[in-house]
Amino acid sequence: MNSKDRLRRDALSSRGLIELECLRLSSDGSGVGYHKGKATFVTGLLPGERAQVQILEEKKNWQRGKLLSIAKETESRHRVNPPCTVYGVCGGCQLQHLSYEETLVWKKRWVEDNLARIGKIDMEKVRIHPTIGMAEPWRYRNKARLHRGEEGRLGYYQERSNATVPFTDCLLISESMNHWVKDIEKSQQEFAPEVKTLTFRENSQGKGMLILDPISDLQGIREFLARNTPWSGKGRAVWGIFEGKPELLWGKDDFTEEILGMNFKISPLAFLQVNPIQTRNLYTKALQYAELTPDKVVWDLYSGIGTITLALGAIAKRVWGIEENPYAVHDAKLNAVLNGMDNVKFLAGKVEDTLSQISDSPDIVVLDPPRAGAHPRVLEELIELQPPRIVYVSCDPGTLARDLGILQNGGYQVREVQPVDMFPWTSHVENCVLLSKK
Repeated sequence: MNSKDRLRRDALSSRGLIELECLRLSSDGSGVGYHKGKATFVTGLLPGERAQVQILEEKKNWQRGKLLSIAKETESRHRVNPPCTVYGVCGGCQLQHLSYEETLVWKKRWVEDNLARIGKIDMEKVRIHPTIGMAEPWRYRNKARLHRGEEGRLGYYQERSNATVPFTDCLLISESMNHWVKDIEKSQQEFAPEVKTLTFRENSQGKGMLILDPISDLQGIREFLARNTPWSGKGRAVWGIFEGKPELLWGKDDFTEEILGMNFKISPLAFLQVNPIQTRNLYTKALQYAELTPDKVVWDLYSGIGTITLALGAIAKRVWGIEENPYAVHDAKLNAVLNGMDNVKFLAGKVEDTLSQISDSPDIVVLDPPRAGAHPRVLEELIELQPPRIVYVSCDPGTLARDLGILQNGGYQVREVQPVDMFPWTSHVENCVLLSKK
């Protein structure tokens, strides 16, 4: 660096401005470069680009900056124009400025990095497949959790903030759900002005479920909705969370979804994967890794409404599902009856407290825990039981890597990893992992 460049750099730094070259993407989608040896994270910057950045937050070992401008000659060939009008303000997406094909490449890299760095997994012994993407990575979400902001507008939270960002057309949800959001936005002040959080759900048949959380005037809302349904379209139902419990306010309790040829009833507070197309791809891979035969006993831990459990039960001798959410367990038992499955049993409770109630030893264990990962006692129990095969489904590469490292130390080998792009244009990635005894 010559003296003129050094003086320019020092002048920029004195105003909180720096020049930065991006070397990679962090797992939250931010560009990462180094300034005076300190890792610097910048939203919207892509690898290979040089940019002028304003430092907004500075810590001992890292700092975060705002992208001001990119040197035109360094602009990445993978950069695209985001189609969303509120991208960069809304916190819903992080990768719309990157070509879709390249987002799939980086999601695989993030998984590899987490497994090697956090889990200490020997990646030379692991077959990690390219990320399964979508042919049409738009309007895939069957659920939108929105918040009521100023002037009654509904929107997602702004990035790193609780400020609400209204939108005209969210490209991650269907056109019909967008219309429904606008209908409710116009009329909510009339029947539920105190509600700050509204969850919209939609199944593949176009039926909708609206959840108001929380409500205080149960009867008043019911009477209003009985007189007036302030939205267009059919097949809608409205629920309210009243004193912590879901109450049907209007419509029918018949919200279902078809997955892998089976029908599943879904309660307002029960979990369902947000992307129906990729859910089928993910569960198909889990079944493939399980290598089921009619003589096998399977444990499905964190079983939810029984989606994977029933798919396993269609082949296996017997399947046990454990789930903490009582509404999901209720759904799961109904779903077993609905699909004529009598070899599937569901237990309600925390997985770590309920494992001892299962009388059968497992040939295969499937785990699909929440983002926080499996409870340490669950992993300890599996290491003690030593089932021949474990299939781990995860929505968080960090906690997945931590848990895989524990299982590796307990005598298991990570064999295959299949990333699935369950959440296109975001920094999130789902994974299905096969482990077997060493």
